[in-house]
Amino acid sequence: MTTKTILTMLAAMTVTTLSAQDAKQIADSLTVPATLQPGDTLPIPAVDGAKIEFLGADYEQIITPEGKVRRVVSDTPVKVNFRVTKNGKEAFSKDYDVVVKSKKAAVNEVNAKPQVIPSLLQWVGGKGEFRIGDKVTLFCNASPELTNLIVTDLKTICNCEVVYEKDPRKAQISFIAFKPGKKQSVESIKAEREAYRMMVREKGINIIAGADTGLMWASRSLLQILKQTGGSVPCGVAYDFPRYQVRGVLFDIARTPYTLSDLRKAIDTMAWYKMNDLHLVINNNYIFLEEYVKDGHDPLKEAYTAFRLESKMVGKNGVPLTAQDLFFTKKEFRELIDYAKLRGVNIVPEFDTPGHALSFTKVRPDLIYQGKMGNPGRRSDHIDAGNPETLKFVSEVLDEYLLPDAETGKATLDGCVVHVGADEFYGDSEAYRKYSDGLLKYVKSRGFTPRIWGSLTHKPGKTPVESEGVEMNLWSSQWQDPVEAMNAGYKLINTNDGHLYIVPFAGYYWPTLNNPFQYNNWRPNYVGNTHIPAGHPNLIGATFAIWNDMCDLRHSGYGMYDIWDIFRTSADVLSQRMWSTEKNPDTFEQHRALAGKIGEAPGLNPLNVRAGDAPVQVTPTALPMQLNEKAAGPNYHLTADVELTAAPEGTEQVLLSGPEGKLIAVMKDGTVGFRRNDTMEFSFGGKLPLGKKVKLELIGKPQHTQLLVDGAEIGTLTLMNYKDRENGWKNRTKGLRSTFVLPLQTVGESFNGKVYSLKVEFSAPQK
Repeated sequence: MTTKTILTMLAAMTVTTLSAQDAKQIADSLTVPATLQPGDTLPIPAVDGAKIEFLGADYEQIITPEGKVRRVVSDTPVKVNFRVTKNGKEAFSKDYDVVVKSKKAAVNEVNAKPQVIPSLLQWVGGKGEFRIGDKVTLFCNASPELTNLIVTDLKTICNCEVVYEKDPRKAQISFIAFKPGKKQSVESIKAEREAYRMMVREKGINIIAGADTGLMWASRSLLQILKQTGGSVPCGVAYDFPRYQVRGVLFDIARTPYTLSDLRKAIDTMAWYKMNDLHLVINNNYIFLEEYVKDGHDPLKEAYTAFRLESKMVGKNGVPLTAQDLFFTKKEFRELIDYAKLRGVNIVPEFDTPGHALSFTKVRPDLIYQGKMGNPGRRSDHIDAGNPETLKFVSEVLDEYLLPDAETGKATLDGCVVHVGADEFYGDSEAYRKYSDGLLKYVKSRGFTPRIWGSLTHKPGKTPVESEGVEMNLWSSQWQDPVEAMNAGYKLINTNDGHLYIVPFAGYYWPTLNNPFQYNNWRPNYVGNTHIPAGHPNLIGATFAIWNDMCDLRHSGYGMYDIWDIFRTSADVLSQRMWSTEKNPDTFEQHRALAGKIGEAPGLNPLNVRAGDAPVQVTPTALPMQLNEKAAGPNYHLTADVELTAAPEGTEQVLLSGPEGKLIAVMKDGTVGFRRNDTMEFSFGGKLPLGKKVKLELIGKPQHTQLLVDGAEIGTLTLMNYKDRENGWKNRTKGLRSTFVLPLQTVGESFNGKVYSLKVEFSAPQK
């Protein structure tokens, strides 16, 4: 009996059993073949009185939007969905599992699939292995920048010499990018830009991709294998590409400052796991503004807010839009975008209005929303969505980054998706809808794809809001019904707060996503409990978010060091769930062990671990003295014999310094302290004596740094950046997280006195 005959019989059976059911019952009771062969066309079931259409597959690279089944190199599971219309009512089907079979049967006693994160989608094992020796020849037709990156990483992982070869046929490892076909859909081209094939023989490795991005992802898989094996790769063929085109991470860089160095390390880690969408919240402010109002303080003048980009915007009141503690110049941010793009990562900057807009209202207090609102204590961070001047003002700010620069001819945000925010506005719904519509259309008019937080269900009204070509984060089903958004035509990104929000040290949401639930149970196409068809063309991916709600009156002094493991161990879990349908390895515990073997991206030491290094020990004969040593993260123990000879009032004196921060012998208030490169500043609460030789001991541990002078603490550790509301608006002293990465570049940058000796010992950080 032929396959065609079987499918015809199945369709006939479907007609007789489903014709009496409604659209949804039919949609979830279809008979769909369990397996298909390359070259087949997915059969569309037929039911009397109902119209059934193929909606799509989660891997449209395997089953195209037209239902054509493409070649696979190994059996591959695909989820498909259908749209059913009956009696004027429409329903989407459940996810149907179909396995696309390889025409080549699996052979026993061949190499098993190499384990990487995320796992290879398709693999056919061969026999033997390719081993890298002391020297390897390489061909690569990627950009010079990507070629150099791949070469550098190969050298780092394999400790070998890499020699360029002009002829790919003579190279031991070749990376070759080709152009996608002209007749493909935009979505298919995007998908194939990330696809690659890796063929490993005993004589060498041949990698082919649709674009540089695919070559980048192939290099990450190759390097992960090499890192585990010490220089060998099992023979076989891998064909690999992602399930969803957006695989994202959100960093709230507005409410807690992140350095450019922090962000570059995060980008390297994202690329290591093939995550490709970095959502950066450019402006935001302390959420709980009502705490200021209740205590008789003015949040407009006192509450923490930040706009992290250089801007020429200054209010008539003299208040600048740009944050004063840490910001990025336009040139720096453009360089960061280019750094990320080279590594396959797209940066999505978010400019949040009309809520969370304290940075904007401080500049234009005349535009503060004055209407009715659910939480009037937060009025000061609501800009008036109903005032035409608001859209004009915000558009003027955006133009600094969306219009081409006079010198370079290129916009700061050229090539970026631009997020317009628009979450948690508690004012008038109709005004909100009109403002959001205007902002989305404005961003599109400048040639950019806009993205927005889903809020239209919570903000009902008559005003339609632009949806064509608009991406939407689905963060709360109460604020935005996922099915409504899907039907309206928005491109959907699952960012559900119940499953994907992390708020460090807050006591609500997830403290980390490093747990079995996300690995075993989370699915990108379930927004909370709402099912979105896995193959729906409007579902483009998912993003997990790290929100820094605990700023200002609730800030404990934490920095990127303290949340690095939260980020990394969430990225490796969710990259697997966004790239592939399967769990590989089978269990969360096995996945965690695999992540440990793979380790950090090449050359990356994000926590500045120096365990095992010999102590740094010097006897300076003159100051300043250049150490030029690598910085040390916890755990370390510094001992120094010093004598302070002068301490002019209000003059800062630096004992140790480097890109990571400064250990300050005399702060402007005269006390000993330190300042991190993220601008967080701590005082140990006491002063060094004048004209007396003392022994300093700085003991650095994760989340706690201790200073001893002649064996005793000299005061109370205090966070200087923020006030403590519970203790009379004084500087913070309780519950601090005072991690300090010790800078070891220069001794005595500006120290009035003598350093008789200095020694730093290292050990592994305790978790």
